[in-house]
Amino acid sequence: MANLKEHIDTITDLMLGAAYADKRLEGNELDAIRNMLCKLLGVDEVPEAQAARIKSFNPAKHNPVAAAQSLGELTEDEQTKVLDLIASVNDADEVIDLDEDAYLRKVAEGLGVTGDRLDSLTIEIIEEDDLDSFFDDAFEE
Repeated sequence: MANLKEHIDTITDLMLGAAYADKRLEGNELDAIRNMLCKLLGVDEVPEAQAARIKSFNPAKHNPVAAAQSLGELTEDEQTKVLDLIASVNDADEVIDLDEDAYLRKVAEGLGVTGDRLDSLTIEIIEEDDLDSFFDDAFEE
């Protein structure tokens, strides 16, 4: 995780962008971000620099694709961890939201993550025409 710590400002911004993706910032989301930052940094309290970054974050100026692209040197495992952090922020408000899913996909695009690595973290909409085969597949023995 040492490499992730080197990008803590960008990761903080990406998590904050996830919290604002649905246009509603919930207290649970901020608490989740603070907790994840503490665990990532190995500290008990969010450092002053990150607290200031949280306070001054402007979602209107945030570009998730560009921010994620700046993390280009991360390993696949580290990229997945970043996406897991974003997904955890999305889950913190306990609401499934398509805007949050779209935000996660933008971050993945910036990281160059596609396919199976992304599918496990995003929402899949099942069309009504596909429901029969979906349930057939789900309940096959």
